[in-house]
Amino acid sequence: MKIFVFIYSFLLCLSAQAHTIEQQQQQQQQQHVITLTIAAPEIRPFIYSNEKGENKGLLIETINKLNASEKFKISVTIMPWARALKAVEQGKFDALMPTVYTPERSVLLSFPSKPLINFYGSGIFKRADDNFVYQSIPLIDKSKILVKVRSTKVDSHSEKAFSDALITFVAATRLEDAFNMLIYGHVDLLVADSAIAKTTINNMAINGQVDGFLLSDKIDSSFLAFSKQYSMSHDINAIMEEINVINDPDSYHLLSKN
Repeated sequence: MKIFVFIYSFLLCLSAQAHTIEQQQQQQQQQHVITLTIAAPEIRPFIYSNEKGENKGLLIETINKLNASEKFKISVTIMPWARALKAVEQGKFDALMPTVYTPERSVLLSFPSKPLINFYGSGIFKRADDNFVYQSIPLIDKSKILVKVRSTKVDSHSEKAFSDALITFVAATRLEDAFNMLIYGHVDLLVADSAIAKTTINNMAINGQVDGFLLSDKIDSSFLAFSKQYSMSHDINAIMEEINVINDPDSYHLLSKN
């Protein structure tokens, strides 16, 4: 009888210890979960809301994979670019995606060393019935009115070439708005990332109404940029390294053109 009681007590102790260890492991896992709230503008095919109001897109698929790894707890809220930038600047969200680095933005946001996406190639688009032929940025007629989305930054070489040629842009909130401005003759030319523009043209069913030329084939990196408040208490480079274990910055170039 005493032996039975001893064995029973011993098993109870083992069970209690195992339960304690399991709780400690769960607590450790919870402590190591990276929590992020992200503000993002709608940029098809990377981020957009479907007809049911659900977040969709290539970047959303990546976020879902990160969450499924149980190392991350990430939420994404889609909003206009200017509001997203302001919300992250004010610390209402932890990060903004995707955004190109500029010295001006680095005053408001903290940029990690590794990118979220590598864009390959910008394009310049015209109406199909326009006889314009792109040769180089300096040869663009100064009377031409160009448009690009407010959040869009072409590669630094092209950016400088536009500046040196004294070419300025009208700003649009969304790429769909910019293409409508082009189609209806409110502007003459449109500049955008080639892959994003191709997706937008297909979604708007305006394939026969616009033509495009390759403006640049240089890599243009875009980042998950963090609020200053978040970066003060977190190692954003370590977080980005962890994200890019699952995320491949070069993969979006091929996926967005399929």
